[in-house]
Amino acid sequence: MNRVKKKMSIDKFLLANGKDSTTLFWLKTRQNPCFVFIKVPSTKTQASDYYQLGDLLTPEKRAIRLKVRECMEKEIAPIMTQYWEKAEFPFEVIPKLGALHISGGTIKGYGCPGLSITGSAVALAEIARVNASCSTFILVHSSSAMLTIGLCGSEMQKKKYLPSLAELSTIGSWGLTEPDYGSDASALRTTARKVLNLKLSPGGWILEGQKRWIGNNTFADVLVIFARNTATNQINGFIVKKDAPGLQSTKTENKIGLRIVQNGDILLKKVFVPDEDRLPGVNSFKE
Repeated sequence: MNRVKKKMSIDKFLLANGKDSTTLFWLKTRQNPCFVFIKVPSTKTQASDYYQLGDLLTPEKRAIRLKVRECMEKEIAPIMTQYWEKAEFPFEVIPKLGALHISGGTIKGYGCPGLSITGSAVALAEIARVNASCSTFILVHSSSAMLTIGLCGSEMQKKKYLPSLAELSTIGSWGLTEPDYGSDASALRTTARKVLNLKLSPGGWILEGQKRWIGNNTFADVLVIFARNTATNQINGFIVKKDAPGLQSTKTENKIGLRIVQNGDILLKKVFVPDEDRLPGVNSFKE
């Protein structure tokens, strides 16, 4: 129940509070004629906006918020508890999230939505409002894996990987942290050794090491992996496919938080990555 000055129109009130002006309501006038009370039926979930941040959004960004909110509340919220209990990922929600066309966030072109920073943030906030595990899945996939390829990948890599990632027909993961190096990720030990072009195989890199707490790792199709170049001692980035020989992914069991997120370890045993899948824009940790 909200209190507003009588002089404010009903439409303005509903707009300021993030509600459609066609929403059913009833009025009750109290003894003080300066105020009216508006009640929205309890059958429709309403999000609190105590600081009225919604007032600052453009109509386009409000449309994004409404689209994501309706999907999350109607399609995804009802099923998430059962998956949280089982600590399993709800693969059935992936097509629904893909239909929202928000993966890739601010990336322009290559099938990505090209949202503004605020528009992308609004979409992610609406997902997190309903389920933090679901938003973590999207953040790893979109804001980590896709954005790294978008910012640091070659034109060929962007054309090859981003369109299917934007549709969520393929899933991305992002491997930086290691068992001994979490917040101190710049000290990582996973190595990348250059190998020359041979007669029967192209030139490329051999990755060896281990990653830990990597989201989406057990089912991702594309993994962005960071490793230390043995020749320069600088950190480079690589795109590794899920079926690469020597790549092993395991799930971290018995978590008490973000149980739906499939965090785990990645073990790289002489994993070969062709030159075409080295990210040219990552030549040191600073980048």
